[in-house]
Amino acid sequence: MAAGGPSRSERKAAERVRRLREEQQRERLRQVSRILRKAAAERSAEEGRLLAESEDLVTELQGRSRRREGLKRRQEEVCDDPEELRRKVRELAGAVRNAKYLVVYTGAGISTAASIPDYRGPNGVWTLLQKGRSVSAADLSEAEPTLTHMSIARLHEQKLVCTACTPNREYVRVFDVTERTALHRHQTGRACHKCGAQLRDTIVHFGERGTLGQPLNWEAATQAASKADTILCLGSSLKVLKKYPRLWCMTKPPSRRPKLYIVNLQWTPKDDWAALKLHGKCDDVMQLLMDELGLEIPPYSRWQDPIFSLATPLRAGEEGSHTRKSLCRSREEPPSGDRGAPLSSAPVLGGWFGKGCTKRTKRKKIT
Repeated sequence: MAAGGPSRSERKAAERVRRLREEQQRERLRQVSRILRKAAAERSAEEGRLLAESEDLVTELQGRSRRREGLKRRQEEVCDDPEELRRKVRELAGAVRNAKYLVVYTGAGISTAASIPDYRGPNGVWTLLQKGRSVSAADLSEAEPTLTHMSIARLHEQKLVCTACTPNREYVRVFDVTERTALHRHQTGRACHKCGAQLRDTIVHFGERGTLGQPLNWEAATQAASKADTILCLGSSLKVLKKYPRLWCMTKPPSRRPKLYIVNLQWTPKDDWAALKLHGKCDDVMQLLMDELGLEIPPYSRWQDPIFSLATPLRAGEEGSHTRKSLCRSREEPPSGDRGAPLSSAPVLGGWFGKGCTKRTKRKKIT
């Protein structure tokens, strides 16, 4: 033995004992787990004794099971029955009528009716990435605003929704600009026509989890939130928005915070704070809401869509800077700005499709 400590052979013997105990503990855990999966009536007397002698393991395994079931329930989509949904919509309509300052937070769920995937639904981008499955690109050139988009536009026209989030000067395009952007990488590969600075997309990419200090027009958004007495959340899991306390007036006493109304099929981290949670598809809820308010939902017309008048055309030499199919006012009209663009049969997924954000795998510890 070396002075002041055990010898090498003693340390190795102690390590073997430790590993043997760990293996015995794991084996006992597996045995208890197998027994717990059986119905109580099917367990033998010996198995019953093993459970009685392993109370700590039984408690641990039951706790794990409860947590797994809780997570599974949170991922499930739940729909209120039609009568219950109508009752909730009537309550929501009253809140909209009585609101002095209503703001609306929207998520990817308001666009699923246009065949654009959400993120955390059963076939959402993040759900598929977590399962290690591929994500196919959506053709945004064929997508049109949903009934929910048009309903929000009508509520704004009727001054029932307060909109303070008019973007600062930006380049509006008629194609998806996220082809070259990804997680923590926002440059689009094009430059400003005036100052020559690199143009950036204006979104918080999936996976950034609210870490950006200032999304687009952040100051106006937080000013609107601070004035709100009612917040309506549509089609959002709120897992990113929850990370912005100023959007929820968390510095105010609970009694002075805005009333929260949530429309989403899945659980959200703000459900316990909500005055009302409606489990339904956004288009279904908004159709019922507009009927209750006596408002007609305007039909969408590409010929009247302001995006075409607001859009900044590509400069000479920029036509080949993207492979996205551009929006056009009609199906007969040739896509603007696509001349010379090398359209790909397999479009590259942009940042908003989770590019650069993959499921993390645990590394095996080498012993």
